[in-house]
Amino acid sequence: MDAAARIKHLAHEHGFGSCGLATVPEDGHAPRALALQEWLSAGRDGPIDYVAKSAATRMNLRARFPWVKSILCAAVYYDAQERGERGRDLSAHVARYARGRDYHLVLTKRLKALGQALEAAQLCGRAHYYVDTGPVLERAWAELAGVGWIGKNTCLIHPRHGSFMVLGELLLDVAVVPDASATDHCGSCRRCLDACPTGALPQPGVLDANRCIVTWNLEQKGLVPEAQWAEQHGWAAGCDICQTVCPFNARTHAADVELLQPLPWQSMTLAEAIEMDEATFDRAFAASALRRTGWKGLRLGAITAAGNVGTKACRASLEKCLQDQDADIRERAAWALCFIACPGGKEETEDLVHRESHADA
Repeated sequence: MDAAARIKHLAHEHGFGSCGLATVPEDGHAPRALALQEWLSAGRDGPIDYVAKSAATRMNLRARFPWVKSILCAAVYYDAQERGERGRDLSAHVARYARGRDYHLVLTKRLKALGQALEAAQLCGRAHYYVDTGPVLERAWAELAGVGWIGKNTCLIHPRHGSFMVLGELLLDVAVVPDASATDHCGSCRRCLDACPTGALPQPGVLDANRCIVTWNLEQKGLVPEAQWAEQHGWAAGCDICQTVCPFNARTHAADVELLQPLPWQSMTLAEAIEMDEATFDRAFAASALRRTGWKGLRLGAITAAGNVGTKACRASLEKCLQDQDADIRERAAWALCFIACPGGKEETEDLVHRESHADA
């Protein structure tokens, strides 16, 4: 095997389902750098300020890594099946990528080991890994490396395995034969654009983070204006709508075994998530990507989901929240209770909320 084939062979041996190599040009210019610049100039990043702060490196890798010559882009596929009962189980209200073990932990360990294996095999002299958190246009490089194309929903899509994947990169100091860039297969399909309930996909391949549910319940940890609460529908953390409607996700695929490892929170109900204390959060979500929401953020997300779904199973938990020490929790619970049917209808519910929230006054 030539060097490129050996590198990809080792990547597969280290547990990466798909991978590809891309060449970093002499000027370091990243693919789709202009699109990023236009996206930022239009204010599409919204409150996600870390993208703008690292834009120079994202658009030109050699600004920080003058030695990089190639990028190995690797993907791992996660469980895409529906899980849990809507209105009862927390797992039914979180994005699929976050239901299993935190992919940052899994991919970081593998990429570190893979980099060491490449150096030991003298396939590179230096390797630096990133998993989602680094200043790398990972989907653009993965598209150039042939792992998949960037669809109209801005997700990377593999022609056979779909888009339920997470990505990692190894920056390499060697020049190798690159893979052919992926070809776009979206065609005239616009299911993702039409399905987005908040209009976060104003045009093909453009995400307006200001309007994205993921921004609201993950990036902003649920602390958003009341006008956005009802727009989050049944999502407590993340959102999968633009992926579940994609025809390339109609096929089932084998999920990574390590990402499927059971976690304590997976049996948690929506009501339990609403009521959980911080110690329970720390224990149950220790190895979960949902830690990103924080204890309060996940409770707010669960309350919001319960209200939007209108589940009576969470009514008692929401009523308890009316006495919570946190004003944001109390306010969100009062809002959610107004959406849950009771024998006297909405007016009785609102009266209950008023009485309970002022019980200590």
